[in-house]
Amino acid sequence: MAIYTKTGDKGTTSLFDGTRVKKSDLRVDTYGTFDECCAQVSVAQKLTNHPETIQHLEWVQHKLFQLNAEIATDKNMAKLAAKSTLIAETDIQQMEDWIDQYTVRLPELHSFILPGQTLSSAQLHVTRAVCRRGERLLTELSETLEIREELRKFVNRLSDCLYIFARMEDHGESEKKLVDEILHRYLEQSGTQANPNKESNLARNYKIFQACEQQAKAMGIPVSMALVDEFGKLVSFYRMSGALLISESLAQKKAYSAVAMKSDTHELKGKIQPEGELYQLESLTDGKIVTFGGGFLIKDSSGRILGGIGVSGGAVEEDMTIAQKGLEKLKEI
Repeated sequence: MAIYTKTGDKGTTSLFDGTRVKKSDLRVDTYGTFDECCAQVSVAQKLTNHPETIQHLEWVQHKLFQLNAEIATDKNMAKLAAKSTLIAETDIQQMEDWIDQYTVRLPELHSFILPGQTLSSAQLHVTRAVCRRGERLLTELSETLEIREELRKFVNRLSDCLYIFARMEDHGESEKKLVDEILHRYLEQSGTQANPNKESNLARNYKIFQACEQQAKAMGIPVSMALVDEFGKLVSFYRMSGALLISESLAQKKAYSAVAMKSDTHELKGKIQPEGELYQLESLTDGKIVTFGGGFLIKDSSGRILGGIGVSGGAVEEDMTIAQKGLEKLKEI
């Protein structure tokens, strides 16, 4: 089916309720600007590495579709309400909550800032500027047409929200550089210098977690990760921003369970069924052993158990995929 209709060849377009207007109409210019804003939001979402912000920007895109549908409706609001959810006060409150949460985590500002130290932050500032342009057009449109107060408040708060997202991108990158620098200095002064051919355990664990985190970000899933030694003792732990609090203990339990049972945790599932040899294992161990995927044994080339890795925060299959990326990095090392 062709995407062209030829109905706009004479310079008019159809609104949501079928009304024909000129393409130069202020209403069209307004929702066209927010359409541009939505496209810019999509670009920003692909550039950010923060799972929280990725989810928030997905939400923003859906809300911009709803906003545009209402702006593009001239008369028949009942038809729109039957087919689309209207922007509501709860949507405005949601953005205010995000702004408050991010502001607490950011350093105070006492002057204007340049728009973005990182590419993702710069893109979010572009998005914010487009949103502001759309807000100006919406304000002008409201002088001749009835525009709901919720819409005007929503676009005003959206630009603030995009601004705080942009600041969070720069702040996150600054924190990462600081951690990398601290680790680099530590490794320079550690035993790594005495034996340059053998990487320290700290550096190795750091690279394993980096591989897991990269995969988790690509999937949009914040997780917790744990590494234990051959005796099941915790040696390294990392929780991504936004990961569920329960994932902290579950990641450690998965790593411990793999070592304690000498088996990847997903392989225990069949053994705990009523007819299985390990029936009621979890209750008999007071929950110290878990029997669902996300925990893997770490072995050397001869098969000797060196420890275990556990990942928690997503669905079982997602946790397993992320943990396996860590194991792949370990093999490279």
